[in-house]
Amino acid sequence: MDKRIHNLIIILTASFVLFIMTGCSSTPETADSSESVGEYSEVAHPFTDVPIPDGFKSDRAKSFVYESGSGSMKVGRLYYSGWHKSQEVVNYYHNAMINKGWKMVNAMEHDGMILNYEKKTQVCTVIVTDALLKTNLEIQVGPK
Repeated sequence: MDKRIHNLIIILTASFVLFIMTGCSSTPETADSSESVGEYSEVAHPFTDVPIPDGFKSDRAKSFVYESGSGSMKVGRLYYSGWHKSQEVVNYYHNAMINKGWKMVNAMEHDGMILNYEKKTQVCTVIVTDALLKTNLEIQVGPK
């Protein structure tokens, strides 16, 4: 395995372990459906099972995706920003990720909200933070 790929896997795994070790917060109450973010307009390409809320724009300059030639391994760190309130985005992910087959591992509040999900062979961390008049979204996806 290429040393860079190996290092990236180690970094993503260490980040996930750090999130688990720092503690969990209780899952926030879901908002009334009239306050929630609408359907997703796209997926976090090439991660077709990770939805992106409608109206969020990709920051391709900051984003990184590695996919092996065979397509058997994909790792990514994707950045988006949009105009929805951060709590609406958190509520959106509580529902949308489950609908895409993800299981919530934990949720932590620290400089925003960190949501950790898993599937059989993958982990996904969604980080929702407030910015000046916008909400930033960072999505990290990789193998388990």
